[in-house]
Amino acid sequence: MEVYREILPESYLLILADDVPTSPDHEDDALDRALSRAARSGKSSVWVDCSHLHHLPSDSAELLTYYYHKLSKHGMSLVLCHLNDTVRQELTVLTPSLNLPIVPTLLDAEKYCQQHVNLRSSQSDAA
Repeated sequence: MEVYREILPESYLLILADDVPTSPDHEDDALDRALSRAARSGKSSVWVDCSHLHHLPSDSAELLTYYYHKLSKHGMSLVLCHLNDTVRQELTVLTPSLNLPIVPTLLDAEKYCQQHVNLRSSQSDAA
């Protein structure tokens, strides 16, 4: 799997693609490194665009779950978007209890994260 990164004003975008065959030993390294960088980026959200992904490697679901919980603890969002039916089903089978936000488009990811920030702000103001 290839992982492309784009640093946006308010978020960190990862674009996953399975167009370049890699050895199984290094398949998850790129995603792990990219998620680790995103976690340290200082951005409030990480968007994972799966529009170029046709198959989800099995360990990727565990990595996404791990980083979803890690980022949540630090007040950051992790959102998946542009999942085709195959990838969505693979994710559900591999991590059935995961309640990871999945939205149709990057615009929806932006709206989701903005609502998340607004909710945190209103909860902080109430405290």
